[in-house]
Amino acid sequence: MGTITVKDRQTLLDIALQTSGSVEAVVELALANGLSITDELSDGQVLEEKEVKDVAVVSHYEINCIFPATEASDEERSAMAYEGIGFMAIENDFVVS
Repeated sequence: MGTITVKDRQTLLDIALQTSGSVEAVVELALANGLSITDELSDGQVLEEKEVKDVAVVSHYEINCIFPATEASDEERSAMAYEGIGFMAIENDFVVS
């Protein structure tokens, strides 16, 4: 097992899928690198890879030069509507009966 350099907007789930072929490896990847599975990664950050779980998936990604990057950009985040429990008001957004 080697290392991988994070590309712009990649998450730990993206790296787990790309390097091991399974999102299930995200916990092992996080523990090996002292991270939480929800930590934001930096472009150029180097992570230790974990064992390959699905060779077919990893091969497909390598052959087709697929580098998943699913993190929302700053521009995308600012365009998102303010929603969720932190922005709701009782009797305004929902009724408690």
